[in-house]
Amino acid sequence: IRKSKDRILKVLDEIIDSYSAQKDAGEASVIGGLLEARDENGEPLSRDAIRNEAAVIFMAGHETTANTLAWAWYLLSQSPATAQKLHLEIDTVLGDKTPTFKDVADLPYTKAVIEETLRLYPPVPILAREAMEDTEIGGKAIPKGSLVMVVPWLMHRNPVLWSKPDAFWPERFLQKSKRPNKYGYVPFSIGPRICAGLQFGMTEAILSLAILARKFEPKLKPGTDVQPVARLTLRPGADLPMLLQTRAA
Repeated sequence: IRKSKDRILKVLDEIIDSYSAQKDAGEASVIGGLLEARDENGEPLSRDAIRNEAAVIFMAGHETTANTLAWAWYLLSQSPATAQKLHLEIDTVLGDKTPTFKDVADLPYTKAVIEETLRLYPPVPILAREAMEDTEIGGKAIPKGSLVMVVPWLMHRNPVLWSKPDAFWPERFLQKSKRPNKYGYVPFSIGPRICAGLQFGMTEAILSLAILARKFEPKLKPGTDVQPVARLTLRPGADLPMLLQTRAA
């Protein structure tokens, strides 16, 4: 574990050290934002603080996106009609080219697939908050210091907030007149502590799904019983056996 930790920190140190060259080349980066940031006293963040923030972004963004893509492939394998619509959009928009950041805006159905996956299988299924003062929620007294648990797993399947709550239906996110209540759809949390990697994570997931779906169509291994397991993140059990099929040209 120590060797793995040291390896990760070494990589982060190299990235931080390379910031000056990136800045001179006109590149923007999260690391750059941390290095340029100042606290309430006008002081820069310490090297350890910057490295710790970068480590959290690096690790949290890795696993949550991987889990989201795993769930997306599982859901698509169980919904051939949805997979067909996804492939149609990708083939029409991209043709033979590999998607880039500029193509994300032209892939609304691919984005909707990711959004619907995040609804059914939110990467962090339980969010904890501490009450900073005495308050009241829904008529119940909440003393200062209480832990309040917000559960996206339940909110995202609440029939009061969603039609067909248990169905995999990406089209719901394409209905401009019926966008989800922003407080009822919180895969990245909401408010002052909203996930800093929201836009990056969404873009990463959309591009990854589009890149892979151009050439492959994973299918769930027959006889597999998939059960979600909630640790810090929501995972499809110990593993998710898929059979990788190449799409016909």
